[in-house]
Amino acid sequence: MQIKDLINEFDFHDSNVIELIYEKNNIKMKIDLCMWKQKGYKESDNELKEIFLEFNSVENYIWDGEKKETDIDYDTILEMSYNNGVIKFILFDDAISVLSFKCSMVKIF
Repeated sequence: MQIKDLINEFDFHDSNVIELIYEKNNIKMKIDLCMWKQKGYKESDNELKEIFLEFNSVENYIWDGEKKETDIDYDTILEMSYNNGVIKFILFDDAISVLSFKCSMVKIF
């Protein structure tokens, strides 16, 4: 799936990043997605769903935060954007962390 389609299809605000692994130009993220914020949500549906995102062929990986990305544990997604091929996550736990990288495709599990 293209990143721009991911951004258009899902609302990641207030969802939580449970785990982030970056190795060999690949990023794997485990996210508790707020289903109640998604299009088509019905009150009988589960409010949260664990999903996995896998970004391949990542370039220009930048982590800017007080803690290490390996210390992520239920960090809240405040914003997720995609401009000029760069995806950017703004996360909050006890402080703000910013993750950005260049990528065009993502797999969702």
